Amino acid sequence: MAYEGVLRGVFGLLPTPYRTDLEIDGDDLRATARFCCETGQQGIVWPVMVGEFYFLGEEERTRNLDLVLDEVGGHVPVVFGCSGVSVPQTLAYARAGQEAGADAVIAMAPARTNAAVAMDMFRRLGDAFDGPIMVQNAGGYAPLTGEQIAQLVEDIPQIEYVKEERQPGPKHIGEVRRCVGDGVKTIFGGAAGKFLPAEMRQGADGCMPACEFGDLLAIVMERWSDGDEDGARELHRRLLPLINLENHALIRYILRRRGVMTSMTERAPSPGLDEEDRKEISTLLAPVADDVRGYPFGPE
Repeated sequence: MAYEGVLRGVFGLLPTPYRTDLEIDGDDLRATARFCCETGQQGIVWPVMVGEFYFLGEEERTRNLDLVLDEVGGHVPVVFGCSGVSVPQTLAYARAGQEAGADAVIAMAPARTNAAVAMDMFRRLGDAFDGPIMVQNAGGYAPLTGEQIAQLVEDIPQIEYVKEERQPGPKHIGEVRRCVGDGVKTIFGGAAGKFLPAEMRQGADGCMPACEFGDLLAIVMERWSDGDEDGARELHRRLLPLINLENHALIRYILRRRGVMTSMTERAPSPGLDEEDRKEISTLLAPVADDVRGYPFGPE
């Protein structure tokens, strides 16, 4: 854990790329991590829901964490996603993150549990990982109230960050901010950055979107931080129609058009994008094409 600064800003969520034999494509995973570093995103997170953690085996998940850390080389902090199908598995991932040298870990309680299980899991995470812990608080995964999060922050010194994703996001970010005050270093929003201006108004100082537009969302945050709220909102309005279309197929497609990923293979194939979808995406890319930080949009 070499990174000693505060985790803040846009932390791009990496999708998990697959070869045609459905094994993880290490070259594409490296390229996606490199893309985040080279486009001004302040950090990297892998694997969470965008990375389809629920499709990954234990060995390949920890092995490819080593690959991401090697590619990043300390250029930006790497947060390891530890969510699993059970609490013991989540703790095992946290220990693996400790051994590999992840800068922080993020987790949410397993599906079909409750708040009591979640509270206990985060307390046990404090014994499994020495570095910063991020509470991922999402609907459907034993969501916690702001008061419960504040209690965890008080009880577990390693909990320094929260990713608040209960919807509506801005309202709940405001709730958490009121409850924890300065008890955490950063509150991150989610939902692909759809509500980023409203989240920042309510006290968010970070965002964790899928990485394909992470450079543009970083510009939105930077303008806001510099006092240019109008400029931040203007860029966000141009980007929003694309974010509203986001799914796993679009994430991969945009990264391919930006020259990052080569494979569009999915372990759970989706309907994908048809010709009309691609034409609409091209129309929506044009208003933001001049704002990207390298990796311009290539042809359909």
